[in-house]
Amino acid sequence: MATDQLTMSPEGVAVPPGGTDGASQSRAAAPAANPLRKIIIMVGVAILVFLGVTTLSVQKSFQSSDHLTAVKDLYFPVLQKIEANIVRLDKMEELFMRAVMIGEHDPLDEATGFFTLADKDFEEMARIYPKRQDDIRKLRAEYKQYHDVAFATAEGFLNKQGGDIQAQTQRMNAMLAALRDSIKKFRESSYDNFVETLADSQASVKLNLYMGIALGAMNLCFMGVLVFFIRNNVRMMAVIEEQNATLEKRVAERTAQLRQKTNDIQAMLQNMPQGVLTVLPGGAIHPEYSAYMETIFGTSEIAGRGVMDLVFTGTSLGSNDLSQVDAALASCIGEDLMNFEFNAHLLVAEFDKTLADGTVKSLELSWSPIAGDNDVVEKLMLCVRDVTELKRLASEAGAQKRELEIIGQILKVSQEKFQDFIESACSFVTENEDLIRKASGKDADTIGLLFRNMHTIKGNARTYGLLHMTNAVHETEQEYDDLRKDADKAWEPEQLLARLTEVRALVDEYHKINDHTLGRKGPGRRGSVERFLMVETDQVSRALSLIKQVESADEQGMRQALAEVTRTLGLLGTEKIESVLSGIVESLPSLAAELGKEAPVVTVADQGIAVRTQASGLLKNVFTHLLRNSMDHGLETAAARQAAGKSAAGYINLDVSLRDGQLRFTLRDDGKGLAVGRIRQKALDNGLITETEVMAPQDVAQLIFASGFSTAEQVTEVSGRGVGMDAVRGFLNKEGGDIAIRFTTADEGAELRPFELVITLPEKFAVQG
Repeated sequence: MATDQLTMSPEGVAVPPGGTDGASQSRAAAPAANPLRKIIIMVGVAILVFLGVTTLSVQKSFQSSDHLTAVKDLYFPVLQKIEANIVRLDKMEELFMRAVMIGEHDPLDEATGFFTLADKDFEEMARIYPKRQDDIRKLRAEYKQYHDVAFATAEGFLNKQGGDIQAQTQRMNAMLAALRDSIKKFRESSYDNFVETLADSQASVKLNLYMGIALGAMNLCFMGVLVFFIRNNVRMMAVIEEQNATLEKRVAERTAQLRQKTNDIQAMLQNMPQGVLTVLPGGAIHPEYSAYMETIFGTSEIAGRGVMDLVFTGTSLGSNDLSQVDAALASCIGEDLMNFEFNAHLLVAEFDKTLADGTVKSLELSWSPIAGDNDVVEKLMLCVRDVTELKRLASEAGAQKRELEIIGQILKVSQEKFQDFIESACSFVTENEDLIRKASGKDADTIGLLFRNMHTIKGNARTYGLLHMTNAVHETEQEYDDLRKDADKAWEPEQLLARLTEVRALVDEYHKINDHTLGRKGPGRRGSVERFLMVETDQVSRALSLIKQVESADEQGMRQALAEVTRTLGLLGTEKIESVLSGIVESLPSLAAELGKEAPVVTVADQGIAVRTQASGLLKNVFTHLLRNSMDHGLETAAARQAAGKSAAGYINLDVSLRDGQLRFTLRDDGKGLAVGRIRQKALDNGLITETEVMAPQDVAQLIFASGFSTAEQVTEVSGRGVGMDAVRGFLNKEGGDIAIRFTTADEGAELRPFELVITLPEKFAVQG
């Protein structure tokens, strides 16, 4: 042994080299004689050191807690609010542009609302972030300055005030760019402070870890010294030996338990119908994994492979998604558990994968971190489920659900009305196809007619509650609407025809379900002869009876019989007006509920007049628009009506007459009336008239029939696209008819004027019953 090592005396006391002389023995004997004093001194020193290190550790823990509190209560709210204000700034810019483009002030008010919210957030940021109050105050001032300049510029443009609009716009854009740059710098510097705080917190955690290790080492040393002195006690040695024997027995028992648990886990991994594996640092797969993984991925070469290679090769994910997953895995394993919480959303949870044999499987993933005692992620556990069959069943169930919904919608419509709808829809689709094929390019009149036809299909489908049809047709209608409003949008006939093919396919689907699934093939009770012989049975019987009873010599009786027969024959191929409009009238209660109004009371005074069956489709298309328009724009809510002294439910009246060679319909309601001033202002905004043009109120009212004209505040499923009245006039003009507005009072200065619509058609479409 080296000469500088200690030797042990018979009493177990460390003796320096050469310590066999008397002096040395006397120096060693004194401490040995009183070992208790050494133990007390060492315990005292250990306690003092322990208290000192513990105090420092607690102080560092408080600092780490302060750092985390700053992250939670300062940086997170500040970063969230600055991101929210960036979004609001984008919305404000969009709303100012929209106000100028559509010529309305409402977007300016909405933009001011966003500014108010942003200003409150700046105020809150200054309160919780006093360190940067000056920077926040500057940002707040720049934000306000941009809002004020943009608001003034947009309002000046809307009010057509003088001034250099271009210079103001350039100034506004310069201020916007400067504001964005200031916000960007503030966000980046705040984020840097946030990262610095996290780094300080992590440093504190590491320091606590090192101090914990030091305390553990001190405790081990302290315990070693105690054991060193206690070994001299024979009685305690016997106790220790007994404890050692018991410990060995417990270790053996615990080892057996662990072995059993290991076997149980291994059996579970081999038999569970789910894939489970663990991802090690570097992205490699741990050798232990569930046997079902081989079934899912169709290979036994799993252990040691990269998880990106095994799991994500041949998937439906794009390169950007794959790179995000790879980066997220690298940033989670070996890092703090908080990193996993921050990046877990980048670990995809579902995709389709094509295996080597061409099989396509739908897989669901579930990621879980496996962390050590220091909250550092050591590896990730990945659970994989094969949901291919589950998705197939869900798809089939969805298709069956959709078919049942369509069946329920069809059954709510009578067979004859449904057949009429299918015929008119096919006719409009065919007409649109012909218009697109014949068009040589983008033409406003062609687009307007395309839009009116599709809008009519949607209105009829909505009337009958055919919701799947309504939604699909709405998308095609939107395509035409974009063509009408966007002068730069290209005319693409192939795309437009493809859209119509989708609409026709849906019409055919409804038709097929009605004919084959429900067995309602044909036009229903109005088929064959009944479709054209709309005459009461007793009326025919009465005419036949008159002919049989009249005597040939009775001239007066013969005239009466001939008149009755002539009238009866004239009713062949006609239909009562109430019957024609019944489907539309029946749909009004559901529309009223959608608009938050009471169902209206509808009365039809037909004066015994019937219409030819060939006019039924025209009248349905016309009154679909007019009655829905009356419900949406004319009649008020129950509260508004009662406040005006009216009944809660509104009244819609339709009078029919034959005069001056015309079939005339007069439609009126007891709603709020027509806002002539608003119509004139809208016409000015749309460039239909000029400021200097003088028009009588009656002429101003007729402007609602202009193409694309609408006074609705916003576009809804019911109105606001500027097509209803334009479509009505188009349908009527096509058959030699027309429509006009007629005021029912002479008060020309009133803001709202009661009116009625007068619809005329050639007399050939009607028969006086």
